[in-house]
Amino acid sequence: MSPPRALLLLAVALAACGRCGGGPEAAAGPKPVALVNGEAISPDMLRRELALGRAGGDGEAPTPVVRRRVLDDAVDRLLLLQEARAKGVTVAAEDVERAMARTRADYPGTHFDDLLAQEKLSAAEVRAQLRERLTVERLLVAQALQQVSVTDADLRRHYDEHGAEFDEPARVRARQVVLRTREEAAKVRDELRRRPQSFPEVARRASIAPEGQNGGDLGFFGKGSGMPEVFDVCFRLPLNHVSEVTPSPYGFHVFQVTERRPAARRPFDEARAGIRERLLREARARAQEEYLAGLRRRATIQVDEKALASLAP
Repeated sequence: MSPPRALLLLAVALAACGRCGGGPEAAAGPKPVALVNGEAISPDMLRRELALGRAGGDGEAPTPVVRRRVLDDAVDRLLLLQEARAKGVTVAAEDVERAMARTRADYPGTHFDDLLAQEKLSAAEVRAQLRERLTVERLLVAQALQQVSVTDADLRRHYDEHGAEFDEPARVRARQVVLRTREEAAKVRDELRRRPQSFPEVARRASIAPEGQNGGDLGFFGKGSGMPEVFDVCFRLPLNHVSEVTPSPYGFHVFQVTERRPAARRPFDEARAGIRERLLREARARAQEEYLAGLRRRATIQVDEKALASLAP
């Protein structure tokens, strides 16, 4: 599934939760699979999610675990929407329109309207879905995520306790020229061995590989990268020497190593930004899980196990 389609199907799922529930006016509809604080989750909504393949394999009958996971996701979304209503969380119309424009922009030509027709959705429904998604995001930021933080001590502790994560293997920086035939490559190899300093010029002139226009520069890479049987020759090559001809499915390669970096641990100051991003992401996930767990503890959730067991897309 491409990311744009996944984005739209996320909106579908959120809106399905909004379409399925109800109070007394929903009594005439199909018997709900679950009631969350008296608000219904209908079998039609869960069937739709199963059909969209949100949690199961394509064409496979849903297992009990899959059905339970889909129901749990629906319960969580409905709890969040209920809490947003209780807290008075709202989203301005212009925010919804901006989200709609970003979503539509992910689909060139008529693909957006084609997908709406395929999923039997109207543009108005998608706007409603995006409003619900933005509402849930705003609730979580205000109630669960705003206070999440990571200190410098947290960053340093993670670096010290997970040092192996920041170990970088020995790497080389190399250039290559790629030719179509072995004979052409051997001729270029001999030319470069006479004038090694002309490697960038020869790469721009003769190489059929895309980096040829940049003088054949491959940047830094570690042992085992790409096609090891081809590129690992660079780890046996003295600095600035020109290699023998090395064949690959893409042609015949001639290499020159221009720089070496030994195995080393990445310094803390270089790793800091990545550690912060990771720890914040994990802390936000924990905060969201704890917030949802609190909503579940305070909620009245009733599940019709027989109705759940009978669900199929």
